[in-house]
Amino acid sequence: MAVDFRKHPMFPPGFNAPTRFEADVHDCEVWGEIPADLQGHFYRVQCDFLYRPPNNEWPTGFNGDGHVSLFRFQNGSVDFRSRYVKTDRLKTEMTARKRLWGVYRNHYTDDPSVANIDRSAANTHIYWHAGHMLVYKEDSLPYEIDPYTLETIRGRFDYEGQYTATTMSAHPKIDPVSGDLICYGYQARGDLTDDVAVYVFGADGRKKREWWFKVPYVGIMHDIAITQKYILVPLVARTTSDARLKSGEPMWEWNGALETMVAVIPRDGEAKDIRWFRGPARNTLHFLNATDRGNRITMELPVSDGETTPSHIKRWSFDLNSRSDLFAEEVVSLANSPLARMDDRFLSLDYQYCFVGNRNTERPYNTQTGGNMAGRVTNEYQRVNVKNGQASTFFVGDTHGLQECMFAPRSRDGAEGDGYLLGIAGNYSDMTSELHIVDAMKMEEGAVAVVKLPFRLRSGTHTNWFPTWELPLRGDRIV
Repeated sequence: MAVDFRKHPMFPPGFNAPTRFEADVHDCEVWGEIPADLQGHFYRVQCDFLYRPPNNEWPTGFNGDGHVSLFRFQNGSVDFRSRYVKTDRLKTEMTARKRLWGVYRNHYTDDPSVANIDRSAANTHIYWHAGHMLVYKEDSLPYEIDPYTLETIRGRFDYEGQYTATTMSAHPKIDPVSGDLICYGYQARGDLTDDVAVYVFGADGRKKREWWFKVPYVGIMHDIAITQKYILVPLVARTTSDARLKSGEPMWEWNGALETMVAVIPRDGEAKDIRWFRGPARNTLHFLNATDRGNRITMELPVSDGETTPSHIKRWSFDLNSRSDLFAEEVVSLANSPLARMDDRFLSLDYQYCFVGNRNTERPYNTQTGGNMAGRVTNEYQRVNVKNGQASTFFVGDTHGLQECMFAPRSRDGAEGDGYLLGIAGNYSDMTSELHIVDAMKMEEGAVAVVKLPFRLRSGTHTNWFPTWELPLRGDRIV
């Protein structure tokens, strides 16, 4: 059967239709000047679709095929490459020339022929650690790709058998002090199990710690936060059940009657030392940073009060001296994107700044030139001081929509926030994608450079930047 995406509710004609190609662009067109101190690799992951999913697919698009893009910065020039992660799932569907996997994380809706094939789509996040470039998807184990060519090396990466959980989330954390990677899996013994496994791997790839524990209910645990003393694992009231899966629906549904739960794990303790805190139902997937001061932990994150209400940057506080198991909550910023990043050199440490998208309705979208995208466009990046809420702003224009940004420091040891924001913008007026580079200390001055692509990339999931002191450049060109 020929591929046909028409009339699918997830893919109205326009910018976010499936991309469905791989590309190499040598010496990309650049408007402006690439800063001389910006040298390294910017990676981006998107969920793409080679084949049409069922009509009741989870509308987030998180069940698409993993598609990685690389922008390589060297001496003022930028090369581009994109490749699909050649997962077992994708290769099987390409052979069959049709969709074989059903809706998101529901094996009951898969074609029976793929029952024993790894269902990972490797489509959410990408990290370089211990000499491996791993592409993650939280319902399975990651795939390893070549950091330069993007060609797939192997799937089901388990640190040579040291990682025994069946899943690994897409949001590990790298401790900037020790170089350790803290990673975890939930539903860690298989679908719908209430087990969580948390691991610490050193910079040499060897396992240093491991915890296993149970959760109060089976809900989504998409991200974690770390301090120098603790690991925080939030459990969010988006739940599932075997009955729901048997009904043919995607795994998750919102349940506002459940509390948000947060497991606080002492990094020098055991599973028996884990303490659970609780609060009202909150819709959140991605977290910024956490710090500990004595027996008090604070954690900043974009969070919504309900399933569809706007996100704001809030602070959750945990008092380890208190007998109460409630966490406190306060608003830090009204910036309304669910995606926020920081200077990762300060992860787990005292910090000042986060970088977050925002839809500013006082700067209206130009529907006449850009088309009917009004109401869904992130038109600003903000640098927010998390200590006082003050913000400076980059405005991308009235026909563009911004995706998640990533901070690239100007130097290895520079001051916090001294560097650049890198983020993809959809140019809806000409249906192409652009990489905008903004001086993070001069947000209002606009982009210092814009890397122009001669085609469109659909909305992405997450991005990462690896400077030359972490991942050296190889050769003088990408192709």
